[in-house]
Amino acid sequence: MSRLPLLLVPLLALAGCSSSEPPAEPGKTGMAAVSETALREMREELAKENLSLGDGDGNAPKAEISPAGDLLIGGQAVPLDEAQRKLVLEYRAQLAGVAEAGAEIGLQAAELATRAVAESAKGLLGGDGASMEARMKEHTKEIEDTAKALCDRLPALYASQQALRQAVPQFEPYAQMDESDVEDCHVEN
Repeated sequence: MSRLPLLLVPLLALAGCSSSEPPAEPGKTGMAAVSETALREMREELAKENLSLGDGDGNAPKAEISPAGDLLIGGQAVPLDEAQRKLVLEYRAQLAGVAEAGAEIGLQAAELATRAVAESAKGLLGGDGASMEARMKEHTKEIEDTAKALCDRLPALYASQQALRQAVPQFEPYAQMDESDVEDCHVEN
């Protein structure tokens, strides 16, 4: 069973939080500004904070990867040589990239829902349902493209996980992704 979606849930929730900071790009308002701010904050957190690997197969202690490439299992650093640390950092970068893409999908879906409500109200008042439907299809296509981009990242994440699994035996219980996760993602999207 894939735990990848479970890894993305907390990041999506985090990405949904808004900030009192102004949007990074002047002129963006509403959901677009909130989304941009949330993505920026999430990127900062991914860069500065430990990434949780959870409890692996359910029987292992919680594990994390620090920004410096430390593999922490049960709060204790696993001794790593330079080559192993490089693999941990590569895996961390791949995982963060997938998490960011997942958050982006969630935010785009929230933007689409917001637009759909606004467009529905306009359609009821103005009677222009056909153009509303065309705009919604266009925005849905953007989400599908982002989902495809996420799926395209999974082979590199899987390869990185496998390399780390081979090099660091203590990582084994946390290597929960399998080839079917990659294949299923492309089938579902």
